[in-house]
Amino acid sequence: MADFLLIYQGGDPSWRERPQAEIDAAMQAWGQWFKQLESTGNLRNPGAPLGRDGVVVRANGRGVQTDMAMAEVKELVGGFSIIAAESLEQAAELAKQAPFLRNNPTGSVVVRPILQMS
Repeated sequence: MADFLLIYQGGDPSWRERPQAEIDAAMQAWGQWFKQLESTGNLRNPGAPLGRDGVVVRANGRGVQTDMAMAEVKELVGGFSIIAAESLEQAAELAKQAPFLRNNPTGSVVVRPILQMS
């Protein structure tokens, strides 16, 4: 099996302001999904949600430049997980079950193979 990075994009940055019962239900769904992946040998690393703040570092010929306007990034990454699958197609099928998509109807999960460096 190969490893794949799941990148959760376009989430709702105000999800922590939802009613506590809704947050609890979402977290329970994540826990169940991770247990399911683990039981089938597909979970490598559950990953983590990412904070809204950050910097963008660019080499621009004049050194390194930082940009604190992360809220303006259209493809804001909200979190990640690492799974194992037999193929990109299988990884995509597993990603379709991510609670992220139920909690964020306009969000997406990007599936990228992780290359093994030897």
